[in-house]
Amino acid sequence: MKRVAVYVRQSEDKTGEGAAVERQERDCRLLAEAKGWEVATVYRDNSISATTGKKRPGFEQLVGDIERGQVDALIVWHLDRLTRSIADLTRVIDAGKARNVNIASVHGVSIDLGDPTGIAVATILAAIAAMEVQHKGNRQRTANRKRATEGNAYWSRRPFGYDRGESGVAVVDAEARLIREGAASILGGATVASVAKRWNEAGAKTTAGGEWGVTQVRRLLINPRMAGRRIYNGEDMGAGEWEAILDEETHRRLEEKLTDPRRRTAPDDLNSKYLLSGICVCSVCGGKMYASPMRTSTKEYMVYRCFGYHITRRMDLVDGVVEDVVVGILSRPDAAGLFSRSDDLRELRARAVELRDRRDALAAMLADGLLSAAAVREQAGKLGAELAAVEGAIGAHETLNPMAAIAGADDVPEQWVALPLENKRQIIRSLMEVTVEKAGKGVRFSPEQVRIEPKGNQP
Repeated sequence: MKRVAVYVRQSEDKTGEGAAVERQERDCRLLAEAKGWEVATVYRDNSISATTGKKRPGFEQLVGDIERGQVDALIVWHLDRLTRSIADLTRVIDAGKARNVNIASVHGVSIDLGDPTGIAVATILAAIAAMEVQHKGNRQRTANRKRATEGNAYWSRRPFGYDRGESGVAVVDAEARLIREGAASILGGATVASVAKRWNEAGAKTTAGGEWGVTQVRRLLINPRMAGRRIYNGEDMGAGEWEAILDEETHRRLEEKLTDPRRRTAPDDLNSKYLLSGICVCSVCGGKMYASPMRTSTKEYMVYRCFGYHITRRMDLVDGVVEDVVVGILSRPDAAGLFSRSDDLRELRARAVELRDRRDALAAMLADGLLSAAAVREQAGKLGAELAAVEGAIGAHETLNPMAAIAGADDVPEQWVALPLENKRQIIRSLMEVTVEKAGKGVRFSPEQVRIEPKGNQP
C-alpha cells in the first residue's frame, strides 16, 4: 500500500486558531480521496515562515521520514507551502529521488522526484517562489519609504500618546498630558526615574502593557515623533501628518539634556547587564548605542542601536568582535606592564577644569551675539564628549584596575569569561573606543563594521 503523507504550513497565524492549516489539510485530504489514496500521516508547521531559516519541526520530521523510506507520496496545498528555499527543496529532492516519491499539489502541478523532468520543474517553481519573496520585500520597502516621504504615520504597535481614529492619527489627551508634564519636569531638574514613578502611580501603562522605567520614558521623550517629525531608517523625512505633542524647542532641549554623556542617570549606567550598552557609538551621528530588543514575526534577539536609529547591529556579533580584541590585548606578554602605568591625575583634573570653563563660557558668547545658537550647541557637544572622556579616565584611576588580575596571565580567555560584567565594561572603557560603522542594505555583518581605536599608551 502506498504510504501517503500530507504537509501543511502557514507563515503567520494571527488568530492562533490554525484555521489556514486546517483548510489546507481538508483540501489535501479531498485530493487524496480523488486519487484513491489513504492519508497515513499529516505534518504541520503553523505560524512558521519558510524563508527566514527558522527550523520547522514538521518539515524536519517529514524529510527524515522520506529518507527512512516511510513516505511514498506527499500531498501539499501548493509547492510554496512545502518550501520557498532552493536549499530546502534540495533536501527534499535528495531524500525522495532514490525512492521515486511523488509530490501532488492541490493548486499546481504534480512532481515525480524519480524523474529528472520532475526535479527540474520543482527547482524552477521553488526559484520562482524565492524570487517572489524578494520582490515582495522590495515592494514593501518602497512602500514604507513612500509613506515616510509623504509623512504618513506607520507603526506596528500604537505609540504612547497617539491612536488611530476615523479621521486619521489623533492625540490621546490623557497620555499627551503626561508626556508634556514629564518633559516640563525633566527640563526643570527632575530625574527621568521620578517621571517614570509618577506615571506608574497614575496607572499609566506602556502600549505593550508594561510598567514605565527610565529607559522607556527616555526613549519616548526624545523620539522625534513627539515633535511631529517622521524618521525613516535614521533619516528625517520632514513633518508628519500627525499633531505634535511637544513643540520643537522643547523637544530639542529634552534631546540635548537626555543625551548629555555627563548624566549619571542615562541608560549607559542603568543597562549594565549588557557589555557595550552606552560604550559603543554610532559612526553616523556619534551618539552612544544602547541595548534594545529586536522582534520579527518569528524570532526575538538583542541589538545595539543609537537613538537616531541610524545603525542597528546584532549584540552578540559586536560583543564577539570586541571581546576577541580585548582578550588578545590582555594576552600579550607585556600586558601587565603596559597597563600598570598611570597618567598624571593632576594633569587630567586640570584638563577637566579647563573644559568646564570653556563650556560655561559658551553661554556668555551666545548672550553677547558672538556665537549663534547652532554653533553653541555644536561646540557644547564636542566639549561635553571630551569632558566625559577625561572624567572617565579620572574615574578609572581612582578605582581598582580590574586588568591587573588577568593581564598577561596564562589563561586570559577563561579569566575574562569569569570576570563580573562591571569589570569587563571598565576594562573596555579603559582600553578602547568602539565605533559601529554603517553598512549598506543587505550587507552581512563583518568584523570590519566594528572600528576599535586603542586608548592610552598602546601601540
